[in-house]
Amino acid sequence: MQLKRRQFLGLSAAAATLALAGFGLAEDEIFTDFDHNETENVWIPTHCKACAADNRCHLLVHRVNGVAVKIEGNPASPTNQGRNCAKSAAALMTLYNPYRVKSPMKRTNPEKGRGVDPKWVQITWEEAIAAIAGKLKQVQGEDPRRFIFLTGHGASLNMNTEQAFAEAFGTPNVIVGGTSVGCGGSSSPINKIINGGGQARADLLYCNYFLNLGANSQQGGKGNSEEVNAFVDARIRGLKVVNVTPILSPSLAKTDEWVPIVPGTTGYFLLSMINVILNELAIYDQAYLLKRTNSPYLVGEDHLYLRNEELYEDEVRGLELGKPLLWDLADQQAKAFDDPTLQEPALDGSFALNGKSYSTAFSALKEHVRAYTPEKGAAITGIPADTVRRLAREWVEQARIGSAITLGGITYPYRPVAIISEQGSKCHVDNYMVVHAAKILALIVGAAEVPGSAKSAGIPSYRINPVDGVTTSEEFVYVPLQKTPEHISLIEHSPIPGSSTGLAWLTLADPGSYGFDYIPEVLGIWGGNPQALLGDFERVNAIMKNFPFTFAISYEFDEPTEFADIILPESSWLERYGLSSYVPRTSFTDVFQEKGNYGWAIQQPVLAKPLYNTKEGNQIVLELSEALGILKGKEGVLARLNLSLGLKGDYQLDTTRTYTWEQVMELMCLAKTGGQYDLGWFKENGIAAYDIYDLKNYYGYSKYPQARLPLYLEEFASHRLRLAKEFVEKNIARKPGNDFVLKQFTPLPYWEPHPEHQAPQEFDLYCINYKNMQHHFACNIGNGWLMELTEAQDPYSLNIMVNAQTAAERGLKDGDTIAIESFKGGKIEGKVKTSHLIHKKVLGIAGAYGIKTANFNPAAQHGPAFGDLLKLGEELFNPLKINLDRDVKVKIRKV
Repeated sequence: MQLKRRQFLGLSAAAATLALAGFGLAEDEIFTDFDHNETENVWIPTHCKACAADNRCHLLVHRVNGVAVKIEGNPASPTNQGRNCAKSAAALMTLYNPYRVKSPMKRTNPEKGRGVDPKWVQITWEEAIAAIAGKLKQVQGEDPRRFIFLTGHGASLNMNTEQAFAEAFGTPNVIVGGTSVGCGGSSSPINKIINGGGQARADLLYCNYFLNLGANSQQGGKGNSEEVNAFVDARIRGLKVVNVTPILSPSLAKTDEWVPIVPGTTGYFLLSMINVILNELAIYDQAYLLKRTNSPYLVGEDHLYLRNEELYEDEVRGLELGKPLLWDLADQQAKAFDDPTLQEPALDGSFALNGKSYSTAFSALKEHVRAYTPEKGAAITGIPADTVRRLAREWVEQARIGSAITLGGITYPYRPVAIISEQGSKCHVDNYMVVHAAKILALIVGAAEVPGSAKSAGIPSYRINPVDGVTTSEEFVYVPLQKTPEHISLIEHSPIPGSSTGLAWLTLADPGSYGFDYIPEVLGIWGGNPQALLGDFERVNAIMKNFPFTFAISYEFDEPTEFADIILPESSWLERYGLSSYVPRTSFTDVFQEKGNYGWAIQQPVLAKPLYNTKEGNQIVLELSEALGILKGKEGVLARLNLSLGLKGDYQLDTTRTYTWEQVMELMCLAKTGGQYDLGWFKENGIAAYDIYDLKNYYGYSKYPQARLPLYLEEFASHRLRLAKEFVEKNIARKPGNDFVLKQFTPLPYWEPHPEHQAPQEFDLYCINYKNMQHHFACNIGNGWLMELTEAQDPYSLNIMVNAQTAAERGLKDGDTIAIESFKGGKIEGKVKTSHLIHKKVLGIAGAYGIKTANFNPAAQHGPAFGDLLKLGEELFNPLKINLDRDVKVKIRKV
């Protein structure tokens, strides 16, 4: 349907009328930001926050007589190049949503629960801030750890105000609502050591063969305009895409081959491919493995490097260690990796030294993967052995080992194959092992950080361990355990402190049983929604209900706000300030060379003042900080923002005064542009583009010519030994058992059956959760236009996707209602939508639908709630990165 301006203005007026019936303001307080007798016709630059795609899309908002009437892409942007998607185009309804929180609210119904009306009443900002500050001051005086701050993608535009607030308050307990599900928890550390950044993308300008694992890339979290455009251009050029997924979504259907796989078996599939390549085909990039990885390093039966006797301080392992040794075939001697006399290092083989046998890391890998045969895998993954062998041969052939390409005067290995693993393949207990196996598949053909391969989503930045010459990550630095934990996510019981925060929803249920010496009392919520992203509503809701006091900074009445005592209304993202940077994400294209390959883009209010009695979240945090007395001083919020935002010299915040968030943004604009552009300039122009990077800096191969990438994660073997010792010495018992934790610290990935693979036989189907474009990361569900679009144009998202053959065998047809019960005890109902584009053993449920709160947009409360099938448990969380296993075995019946 085409919407004319006159029609939209009418709809805007209707939205205003609807607002009167909800929790809002008097009629004369709505749309009063402009004198309608005057004429205004302006385009306002801003950047998009309609999804979690990292602020990549830059927009222009058309405002006429004080009313925003249209949103388009900004042609000046080198990322989206004037294009925008349905999410941003429909964001007008996010702005004019009649079901927003429009003023501070106070609960009058003491009963809390799912779907229970809190019976909100309006209060003033002064009353709300004073009430919250009073509760927080009491907790701060007793034990500040008792305050838990729950945040998420909805908070603060990555401005770090939530962390600054928590640190100044004195609590370690900032937990992020969705990092155990939707974020790069498991892939981030592996991507950092292989690609030099937390996220990796296919270099679509040069890639010819793309192996896609569980990644709904162009429809889910990577579906911003820049990446979609690059993908389309690559497909036109001839890029072949092979999808190994249980479900073929609309965006994945626009590719070449679909290989259906049983959920949770991607790890086995990858290891069997590696086995075929190394032990059957014997095709690999020997030169790359010798010079650019730790493949030739000698390892012993204890899985540790063989080292020389001269000791150096190893900051990653927290030990004094010698340098790793390689075997020089020229003189049959073991030598340090950086020994200038090293002539002919051995890539493959075992060698005797001092009465012991040592093999190269590459040989250890070859032996390790022999057990993963395609024949055994066929019964596990559902992928025929012939298909695995064909894909393995295609991979090595398409890698073009030995070929080269010259770009910008630099000659690179040309390896036009890329493999990406995303949520579908990672949301399992073996998540980081799947990512590691995918990286090994790339490394053995030399396809990492070179043209055509997977590379950092931006400019690579490696941390190299000088003791062994191998790239590492701050997330792999060993931190000694602490007997009594501080952080509610049990971080002190993990040697890798970067673990995400999903465990909080287990420890909060019974802190004492996990060794905590305090009980949380106040919960603050800002942008986090564990009900939508973690599921297990019964457990999470019970935990939230038990907090004596809860406050929320919220744009809408979502699930967490049902348990709040006070809501502070947050302005929509079209009424907030922010500043974000960008660099080339998928490829160093001509567009970036023409328009600038680095820049800053403004997010700004598109109305003259907020539509309702709301404030942006960062401003709210500043006001709470002032009320608590933690804003100013050397340890206050302002001082911490100076550090986290990089505000220095003339552009740092004065820690003796107060600021509005707009004033903070003024300093930030100047600081990030070296004083060149102030906030006023950004408001008018939108984007400050620079030409900073050259092609040499874009690929890790040329930027770090001495870096070796870790095919073999020896530091994990080292961590495992120390961790086992600390468990005993400090009498720490992890759930579900210390052995479960220890076996994850392995230098080479392995696969074993997951909990869902061991369900009782009557639970004969898998149920998976997949993303769609319009509502991924639980974004925009309250947007009536996008929900209407979903209902009218997307027959799958609000129904349960069932394989057509499976449905026929069970007497089911489109529109039938079925009941689903998981082997963990969760139950839901929904309507059937059959398809041939889903595995015969799999049911598919999209997004985070099924919201049932008392005051949420009723037009959006549709669809099955996948989270109701989930039950949290320690055995479902990977101990390294705490990603949650989200696929469940289920049984169904017709209702």
